[in-house]
Amino acid sequence: MSLSLENVLGLHVKVTNLLDVVTEGKIYSFNSSNNTITLQTNKKNQTPLSFKIIKCSFIKDIEVIGDKPVSNSFKKQYIKPTFIHIERVTELLNNKIEEAGIKDQLRRQGITEEGEFIFNIIYKTIPDTKWVGKTIVILDDIQVEPPYKVENIKSLHEPNTGSLDLIEKIVANGWKKLPSKIVDSDEDSDDKKGG
Repeated sequence: MSLSLENVLGLHVKVTNLLDVVTEGKIYSFNSSNNTITLQTNKKNQTPLSFKIIKCSFIKDIEVIGDKPVSNSFKKQYIKPTFIHIERVTELLNNKIEEAGIKDQLRRQGITEEGEFIFNIIYKTIPDTKWVGKTIVILDDIQVEPPYKVENIKSLHEPNTGSLDLIEKIVANGWKKLPSKIVDSDEDSDDKKGG
């Protein structure tokens, strides 16, 4: 039985690649010049549309799921390009460059990844947070010194237990959320320093 490629558009398929990774979606297009198939992988009424392009030579198995659609809506469906605000893209790129510069500066000052992570968590809750050397200073009243754990939190003036309790909770929760790879990499570097 021969099947026109036009008739496969819109079929819901399950594609297994050579690494046994399974992708489900509707066949959106087939490009014979570069031997690829494009699947629309998003769920119904989900925006923005999501696509996955798969090289046909990497396909181990393809299975049609369900029945063939009565009408091929893909022939009539056109994706309209959306307007892109170049100024917004430029602004986002500049922000990312600035963030990378700040991270680089912190690294040169000897701030650890844990310190940077804890600072960012405190800063999200209390924007009046800054670095003074390697110490995190919050509201010019509370400081967190390296290694930035709960026991390293000190009041600079009269102890305001409400503020201290809040910072202690933030720091404790920060350490729980801290990605394990950051903690592991710092322990590895400490082992190398110690010999």
